[in-house]
Amino acid sequence: MRSRDEIKVFLKDVQGKDLGIVERAKLFAEFAHAGQLDKGGQNYIYHPTRVAESTAEAYNDDYLTAIAYMHDVVEDGGFTVSDLAAYFPVAVWKTVELLTRGKSDERSKYIDTIATNLLATKVKLMDLKDNMNLSRLTYVTEKDNQRQSRYVDEYRKLNAVLAKFNETLSPEEMETETYADLYM
Repeated sequence: MRSRDEIKVFLKDVQGKDLGIVERAKLFAEFAHAGQLDKGGQNYIYHPTRVAESTAEAYNDDYLTAIAYMHDVVEDGGFTVSDLAAYFPVAVWKTVELLTRGKSDERSKYIDTIATNLLATKVKLMDLKDNMNLSRLTYVTEKDNQRQSRYVDEYRKLNAVLAKFNETLSPEEMETETYADLYM
């Protein structure tokens, strides 16, 4: 995890760059996760990159793609929500905040909170889908299988929630920026 001093230097450097929302989010993720490894021993940045690429392919939406890149930068990278608020639209940083699980947060309450927000639900589904891919692990342990089972249950729950959003919101309300303007 990055130190506050390192983050301050990074933020100062980013401040002067003319970047689109996705490019900026990718930089934040790359900086936050530099040197981190996942459970399979791979560079951690591969995970948010895969989630962002899947999100971009599924939704073709810059806000959602930026959120996907940054879904772990507060929880695992040392950034604060205030850091993000200074560089991203409200819908982006508030959704990253929803996707950030505190160490003391009960997992089921965390998923229930995500389920209240269309944007968070869409990104979390992509995150879970990537996390359920056990082929990235060299050895699969009983703990991995248990986590996989929990992920499958959460995926099913959030997929049902997404279907409800599709039933209750108009096509216009399902668009990211309209949804953000109305509900965030």
